[in-house]
Amino acid sequence: MLRLILCLLMLLPSGCAMSATEDDRASSLIFEPQQLDMGEVTEGEKAVSFLRIRNTGSTMAQIVDVQASCGCTAVVPESRLLMPGQFTRVRVEIDTFAKMDQVKKWVELTDGEGRKSRAWLLLRVRADPHSDRTLRSLFDGKCRACHYDPAQGKHSGVAIYQAVCAMCHGERGQGAYAPKLAGHHDASVLRALIAQGTGSRHMPGFSRAAGGPLDEKQLRLLVDWILALDD
Repeated sequence: MLRLILCLLMLLPSGCAMSATEDDRASSLIFEPQQLDMGEVTEGEKAVSFLRIRNTGSTMAQIVDVQASCGCTAVVPESRLLMPGQFTRVRVEIDTFAKMDQVKKWVELTDGEGRKSRAWLLLRVRADPHSDRTLRSLFDGKCRACHYDPAQGKHSGVAIYQAVCAMCHGERGQGAYAPKLAGHHDASVLRALIAQGTGSRHMPGFSRAAGGPLDEKQLRLLVDWILALDD
């Protein structure tokens, strides 16, 4: 009680003052809506929709940066400087190659004060039976930024897994967009699936020999880490 009184009387920048202003760290630039259902598309099509960003503050605000959770999502605001109460439209485009079923992604802005605001994108992707004919790979184009590049320089099983596996198979191999990995006990089968793939565009071979990002040492470290996961 004494500490709280001192904070109020002396207005010192102590922990209690920080707690009082914690909510002020949120950006006054807000996505509308904060969760957008983009509907259903066939795999390989571009999913396009629009968000708005509104300045809910009392002063002019600037959009310094806009990022998405992966390289397949492009986010382009029409304006970056907003007066109080003003809004701007934001075009969102998702490349649905090698995606399936329920897809969830986020977009995030950073304002001139370094504060952030985030919105979530929901999408349902129908399978395209003809897309197996494509020569395109997860390791090409913008997909490379998520499925190839993050593995570079990783030298532990957990780091490799988090870099290129977790987004599809879950943080601890519990399964997500892709099947569960925890509980595998056959090292040779698991290694073959990772190195050579399943023959599907959704799970190509991740070994260097198959065009993927992982060298022999990385493959061994990754397999050993997955085998140690609890079922």
